[in-house]
Amino acid sequence: MPLGRWPAWSALPVSSNQVLALLALLPLGVVGFVAYVLIRYTPVIGRIFEEKPVFFPLRVDPAPDGEEVAFKTSDGLELVGTYFPCRTAERLGVIVFCHEFLGNRWSALPYADYLRDEGFDLFSFDFRNHGNSDSEDGYEPFQWVCGRETRDLRAALNYLRSRPDRDPAGFGLFGVSRGGGTAICVAADEPDVWAVAADGAFPTRGTMLAYIIRWAEIYVGRWFIWRYMPIAMFAFVGWVGRLRSQWRLKRVFPDIERAASRLSPRPLFMVHGQKDAYINQDIARALFDSARPPKSFWLVPGAKHNRCRELCPEEYRDRITAFFRQAAPRGARSDLRSADLDGRAVEQLAGHA
Repeated sequence: MPLGRWPAWSALPVSSNQVLALLALLPLGVVGFVAYVLIRYTPVIGRIFEEKPVFFPLRVDPAPDGEEVAFKTSDGLELVGTYFPCRTAERLGVIVFCHEFLGNRWSALPYADYLRDEGFDLFSFDFRNHGNSDSEDGYEPFQWVCGRETRDLRAALNYLRSRPDRDPAGFGLFGVSRGGGTAICVAADEPDVWAVAADGAFPTRGTMLAYIIRWAEIYVGRWFIWRYMPIAMFAFVGWVGRLRSQWRLKRVFPDIERAASRLSPRPLFMVHGQKDAYINQDIARALFDSARPPKSFWLVPGAKHNRCRELCPEEYRDRITAFFRQAAPRGARSDLRSADLDGRAVEQLAGHA
């Protein structure tokens, strides 16, 4: 047989019927492979999903100048909050602070108390199973945003709408880590939220996919499986693992990326640490990319998870203040610029009606 030529099918030691039979079995082989991967690795994904990181949240002493309040959630729990009035003659707006996992409402003070000097009332509350709020029997909070946290934030907004001094213009939301993801999720469905600032926020789906790919070599072991597996397969396994955890933990994890895509035309400001060991900058950038303008991203060089404020306190204050003043319906309409990875001013928040 001349080189470079393949024999005709009739010259092969198999019949055309055998070839057709092999082709017919190919989909069954694919289905079998997918079933093997799901059965073998979905429990592993679930264990990863249900592990808690070693985490030491910020602890702050209570402040005496706030109004202590209590309000009910839609499922009957009592949450505790503190309302801090602005220190100016006129109120510019109301900012609602959402604390991080294992934190409490007093962490709003170092993150946002200075906003009171700019004309903003500040409201902070304890999520369920945190601080002085009620604990739900059988519910164990995780670092992931779930329906309980979004329910609590909606209850806080409903309480603020019921106050005699309510602001008809609505609210700005400011959240840290899990609180930032919660703020994004709730803002997407609440038209009277006029802006969201999130420090260290992360998506559930995108974070799990990044972790699955990172740990595939360790947990899978068989290089010929993980090295050549398409990203879609990793995503599918992660989705099934998330469903399994939702069933086991009796909760729902909302799609934070989809919520971010629905924020516009409300502006989003994301802050993230360049050396965040929990949520790397690519994960945060992917969440940011899910949102549409107006939006701004500030990557803080050298900062770890939830440590941007500590590393750059003055710039942190200036950027957060400028963002909320520009976004507030009664605020100043000055331009707000942020920096990209190289420190260049690249994104500008458009005026928000």
